[in-house]
Amino acid sequence: MDIASEKAGTTTETQHTSISFHCELCGLNESCDYRGRRPPFASKIELPEECYVMRDPFAPPPQAVPDKPSSEHYLLLGADCNLCRRAVCKASECSFFYGATFCRRCCMERVQEFPLEVRSKIKKQFA
Repeated sequence: MDIASEKAGTTTETQHTSISFHCELCGLNESCDYRGRRPPFASKIELPEECYVMRDPFAPPPQAVPDKPSSEHYLLLGADCNLCRRAVCKASECSFFYGATFCRRCCMERVQEFPLEVRSKIKKQFA
């Protein structure tokens, strides 16, 4: 493989890829830009778990606002439930974060497995 074809392959890999995100509880459907812990468009951010992330469609491109860090130009859509692996959005009606994301169903079914101080927060959030 010559240098020109290697460069062509690199450009192809960096092209925008759209990932489909669907919350299995509320039905939110959205195309996102990345799934993982380190979004390439928010280089200073490392998320605590693999998440579905998109560039903020309401913010100007990072190069248009040079004094604003690129890490402020993203939206966190959701993650997979740590227990059942179902994709859920970050809306308070659908998921709860306690070290990892848990869907409403798993939280309510296993509320007794959470620490005492967290149980009341779960019950209040999903009441």
